[in-house]
Amino acid sequence: MNKKLKTQVIAEPDRKQTFRGIGILLLSGLGFTISMLIANMAFKDGVDLNTSNVMRHCAATLILIIYQKASSRKTGLLPRERYISLALGISIFMMGVGYLGATQYIPISLAVLIFYTCPFFVAIISKFTENEPITPTRLTAIILAFIGLSLALKVQTTGGLQLIGIMYAMVAAIGFASFVTVSSLMLKTADRQAVLLHSLAAGTLLFVLFFVLTNGVEIIGTRAGWLKVSGSGIVVAFAYIAFFAGMKIIGPVKASMIMNIEPVLTIGLAAILLGERLSNIQVFGAALVIGGIILITYTPKSR
Repeated sequence: MNKKLKTQVIAEPDRKQTFRGIGILLLSGLGFTISMLIANMAFKDGVDLNTSNVMRHCAATLILIIYQKASSRKTGLLPRERYISLALGISIFMMGVGYLGATQYIPISLAVLIFYTCPFFVAIISKFTENEPITPTRLTAIILAFIGLSLALKVQTTGGLQLIGIMYAMVAAIGFASFVTVSSLMLKTADRQAVLLHSLAAGTLLFVLFFVLTNGVEIIGTRAGWLKVSGSGIVVAFAYIAFFAGMKIIGPVKASMIMNIEPVLTIGLAAILLGERLSNIQVFGAALVIGGIILITYTPKSR
């Protein structure tokens, strides 16, 4: 009796923490979704996509600096932690450039689907870095969510697909997977806000250098364009903060799976705000994604 009671007392906080982590990650996914919708509105207003990416990340970095100062959190890291955090900027750069490059050669829906193959990579890497088991349940959940995404996004592969577009999307997926797994290891010892600030600042610098040296960055000429791009950057900053907080609680594999909700939220908000109609197959696909997320979040971690 006492032993059973003791087990319940120990297990209950873990369950509460898990639900808390899931809730934070869902807010993070919503934040990324809102950020992309605002950026899309700015693009329709004539803001260059490359310029939007650069300015969004600059605004996000500035918000993180202000957030750090306001919360009186330390921004310093040990030399090894600092170098790894700065190296994570390469992963952020890979995500942005890979996704942007993919959409120029293949349908956006297919680019998003390939990007969200990252849970496969995260599961494989975490097997070796954090001893996370690749169980049949986890594989089923990942495959279920992947199929659901393909249906929800109405992916069409008719016609010739350019290999370079697929490669760009894979670069983005690998960038996200490396960002998730490496930052998850960093959060075990380092301050998560400091890690995020260093990695996002490094990624922003790479964005600036890349676009200045290649296509150049256009000046945003309207006040509405500035407001939308800045607003998108502010939202994405807090989405990153929430993502790190949630991932620290439930781990990288489950965190990357829960982020599959982002394109589903995008489709849902587009239907609500922009009046786009959803087909029955899209609704079914969204249900599969949610089912996959529920399945993997209830899978216990390795002992």
